[in-house]
Amino acid sequence: MSAAPFASVIIPLKRANGYLRECLEHLAKQTFRDFDVFVVTDEPEHVAFEGLRLRCMSSGPVPPNVKRMMAARASDAQIVAFIDDDAYPKPEWLWEATGHFEAAGVVGVGGPGVTPPGDDAVRQASGAVYASPLVSGAYTYRYLPARLRDVDDLPSCNLMVRREPFLEFVPQCIRYWPGEDTKLCMLLTAKGARIVYSPAVAVFHHRRRLFREHMKQVWNYAMHRGFFVKRYPETSRRPAYFVPTAFVLANAALGAAALARSPARKPLALLAGVYCLAVGFEALRSTRAHRANPAMVAAGIYATHITYGIGFLCGLLRPELDH
Repeated sequence: MSAAPFASVIIPLKRANGYLRECLEHLAKQTFRDFDVFVVTDEPEHVAFEGLRLRCMSSGPVPPNVKRMMAARASDAQIVAFIDDDAYPKPEWLWEATGHFEAAGVVGVGGPGVTPPGDDAVRQASGAVYASPLVSGAYTYRYLPARLRDVDDLPSCNLMVRREPFLEFVPQCIRYWPGEDTKLCMLLTAKGARIVYSPAVAVFHHRRRLFREHMKQVWNYAMHRGFFVKRYPETSRRPAYFVPTAFVLANAALGAAALARSPARKPLALLAGVYCLAVGFEALRSTRAHRANPAMVAAGIYATHITYGIGFLCGLLRPELDH
């Protein structure tokens, strides 16, 4: 019997697709070799790839977080490494991460999910929206390489965790999806353990298309974050998450002031003009890093602010979220 691998890479998805093959191709190029791969699909499928120790599992129609838990329970590795099927890692992904686990108190490691350079213009525009400081604020490091640091919240599209604490806490996290990664990270760091963000632990993550698919994803993120403000304020009750809702209310106030011909309409209109200039500048700036139409990026930033703001408020007002 072969020795247990140091890491198990876990890929949850509904069914095998072209993105999965792309992900497996890049996993086969990893400079670190002591790992196996779990592919967890809804129905039984045979997936094979030369050069990889690959195990296939079927889970039934359950969310990705449940599939990760199932694969982690079947693994005997020290580390479970999560990546989405529509993402693929750099060759040094695992190698760069393993060094951080040698540091004291480190229970998790992750990095940015960068928009692939080969994505089409519509997906590039979505990536530009997420990577904009006007949208992600201080959290642009999730979409662009940034400085090495400790963090308390990273998305599961690029996250590695020690297997034993993951299995200890994951049953408390599978109630929500998306959002399970926020609660997992909160539980992992509650007693002083560290999660390291490294720009070198990077994956390329295909974006949703603007506008419908992108906005649906934004709405889901916002609903869960708004709800988590009440349920898990430790990492969700932060001013930045409230800004889009304030923006929505400002838009409503401007419309009401204009209809009523209130004196307040002038300062509100001035603020709206400043906002438009900022969005226009950001849309033009983004074309340097993303092959995207500036007008589409500008419209995407505005629509994202409105969608997130309303979704966040709805989540804040919900007594509970559906499974």
